[in-house]
Amino acid sequence: MKRIITIILAVSFLSGCVEMGTKQDAFPSMYGPQKPVSILVVPAINESTAADAGDLLNVTVSQPFTNMGYYVIPMPIVTDIFRNEGIVEGTQIKGMPTELFKKNFGADAVLFMTIESWDKNYAVLAANVTVGIEYVLLSTTSNEILWSYEQVVVIDTSGGSGNLLADIISTAITTGLTDYASVARQVHARAVTAMPFGKYHPRSGADGLDKSVVIAAKESAIAED
Repeated sequence: MKRIITIILAVSFLSGCVEMGTKQDAFPSMYGPQKPVSILVVPAINESTAADAGDLLNVTVSQPFTNMGYYVIPMPIVTDIFRNEGIVEGTQIKGMPTELFKKNFGADAVLFMTIESWDKNYAVLAANVTVGIEYVLLSTTSNEILWSYEQVVVIDTSGGSGNLLADIISTAITTGLTDYASVARQVHARAVTAMPFGKYHPRSGADGLDKSVVIAAKESAIAED
């Protein structure tokens, strides 16, 4: 069975220190008047060497956020609209005023995803798949960062039978056949655990004291051209 190691990168905006706190302390605007009901997910920004990584993230992102109690504007509709405008990657709309997403889609918040790494590492017996991703959720009313999260997931694809030749073969096959859609789902599922519940979840508004890693969003991911 594949072993998954998740490294959470938690950084404070001001101090740069790793910090633990409650969800309400970490993301106070998610409990106030700006608490979003609907989310628009824009095409992922792919900084990795895997050409299909963005598509994998895009097609698997809706369900985890829906399960958290948010209305996610259907990705096929969003993708078609953006493609008709010549937009296929989030970098093309990075830094645009977020009120445009409110006006054109009726969304309360817009989610940017930046894929920082999506790599297969293979060295005979030692093999793994590494995925690094950052999420930034912005208010379409104030452009404020409502929620952010960054993580690196390492999936071990090494053989482990104890037989050297068998392990070499198993490692090569397992790494080559890794289900990246499954990896994408696991990455999203891990990320939303640090997110406050939305309006349509039974625990909406009642999870403020739940512990959460305080994650810093990189301003360059959402504000620079």
